[in-house]
Amino acid sequence: MNRITKLLGTEFPIISAAMNWVTSAAFVAAVSNAGGMGVLGPNAGQTQNPKSMEEYAENVRNEIRKVKKLTDKSFAVNYVFPFNENDIQPIYYFTF
Repeated sequence: MNRITKLLGTEFPIISAAMNWVTSAAFVAAVSNAGGMGVLGPNAGQTQNPKSMEEYAENVRNEIRKVKKLTDKSFAVNYVFPFNENDIQPIYYFTF
């Protein structure tokens, strides 16, 4: 165990890439269950673009719920906040 594994709550200092569309709850849980840190990508588990930010947020929530059913280990969610180009302020806020 080292500082990184203590901080992350993992067995190994390995963090999976979020890989946007490629990741899924099953992939993230498998990495976490194997001792690393699984990371959900922004469109994890999806096959098409969401039609709204609300649909996007619900998709992310559903994937988080799936991961929680598959593992009790640490995992992360890669989320990039959209910004307003004029004043660089976040325009949407979500809680998961």
